[in-house]
Amino acid sequence: MKIRSFKNTRNFHKWVGLVCAVFFIILSISGVLLMHYESFGFNNVVVSGNFLPDKYFELAAHKRTIQTISARENGTLFVGTDYGLYRSSDEGKTWTHLEQGMFNQNIHALAIDPVDNDVMYAGTSGGIFKTEDGGNHWSDWFDASSGLTNGEVNDLVIHPRDTEKLFAATQGGLFHSEDAGDSWELLFAGEGIGKEIPVKLVRLSKVDPGEIYIASKNDMYRSDFEKNQWEPVWNDQFSEVLSMAAMKTDPEFFYIGTREGLFKSFNRGRNWVKDKNIATAPSLIVNSTNIAHLTVTTGKQILASSDGGDSWKPIEFNPKQSSSSRPVIITQIFQTASPSPVLLAGTVSGLFISRGGNQHWEESELSNSVKDASPPLKEMDLVKLITEIHTGRFFGNYFMLLVDLATVGLVLLVISGIWIGVNRNKIRRRKKNEADDEEELLIHVQETADDLYNESTKIHDMIEHISNHLEKCKSIYMSKEKKEIEEIDRHITTLDKKMHHLMQRIGEFEKYSQN
Repeated sequence: MKIRSFKNTRNFHKWVGLVCAVFFIILSISGVLLMHYESFGFNNVVVSGNFLPDKYFELAAHKRTIQTISARENGTLFVGTDYGLYRSSDEGKTWTHLEQGMFNQNIHALAIDPVDNDVMYAGTSGGIFKTEDGGNHWSDWFDASSGLTNGEVNDLVIHPRDTEKLFAATQGGLFHSEDAGDSWELLFAGEGIGKEIPVKLVRLSKVDPGEIYIASKNDMYRSDFEKNQWEPVWNDQFSEVLSMAAMKTDPEFFYIGTREGLFKSFNRGRNWVKDKNIATAPSLIVNSTNIAHLTVTTGKQILASSDGGDSWKPIEFNPKQSSSSRPVIITQIFQTASPSPVLLAGTVSGLFISRGGNQHWEESELSNSVKDASPPLKEMDLVKLITEIHTGRFFGNYFMLLVDLATVGLVLLVISGIWIGVNRNKIRRRKKNEADDEEELLIHVQETADDLYNESTKIHDMIEHISNHLEKCKSIYMSKEKKEIEEIDRHITTLDKKMHHLMQRIGEFEKYSQN
């Protein structure tokens, strides 16, 4: 293994581990805080909007698609759009944008408590919000932490006899709450395991409010709330239900709007009659004071009936738009219960209002809605903020990508950790082998040095012995031979010096090898 590769892998392992650690520390701390928020005293704590991203309080300024319309008994109107919730107390002449605490502005459904009109629920693409002061402050928010595991709400209904009971049609099935939204349970998510269906609409029977009807894209189901036993109904009659109205009659009358037209039943659904005059009915309403008066939209026009749908009269709808960039397709209709009724038509390009039955339509500019004279400080509930952080919505649309990257990072962390561990073992084994080889080499060098020292000592002794004999020869032989003997003596003396030098070097080498 190359040293550079090993170092790069260690650096990669270190930084990936650091990033994953930060991610899981945030997730763990926020999760613990949510589990014990009551113990920590977070129930009524709010955070100033000055410390929060502007996305929770700002609204894009362009045409709104009207997705739901509702009204209180005193005539106050509420309009939910894909870019905000609005309220009007003067029959739609001026509007107030309700944003305090409602940080999800995609309003799909509205439900007003029939007993206490100040209590309202707003179903959005990210959970359900609740207000107890008519919409000024949305103090409660219900999502996955409350049991509402699928937060994209399509429809909301409050039980008329027990207003603590709520029903929410979501993309993940039908949920219900028995404590005014504080906790939610799944009632129906499809037939069989793994067959989760999105519920588009939920209605309660007007005769027996314990009987529930829901509609998915292609099927309808009915159940008794107490028994929670669901059965498919009327699926051979029509598909893709868009709207439904039940009337408190005996037997109960039903009107169901589909993409194929309007269907009527006057015997509680045993038989159905298709209206020949209406090709599609995305929205229909029943007059609260006279159930024989019906209003329905086909998307391009509005029709009214005063005889329970036996005959229809068109209501002229030719509004003048301030901007013609989007077509006028009617998605919602609503009529107030005042003596001089106001008719509202919600479209994909804004809201249009007709007052006094004169069929003169005006476009209501919601984007230019007025603000309160003294608006409250922007703030968010602390538990809500912690939930936003825990679910990742606080960090923006790329958080799920970060979750995926963190998951991949964990896998890479494990792989790189194993790789580093394996190679560390290889390095340890290699160092051990090198240490053994070095020890054997030192032993061999020591033995060689000893042998050289012994041999050099013997040579030195032999040189001294020769030198002694030469001295004797000098005293015995004549002058002629003595000259040669002196020459030999000179060479032997030189050899002796070199041997001394060699023995000195061997001694130094021996000391070095021992260290």
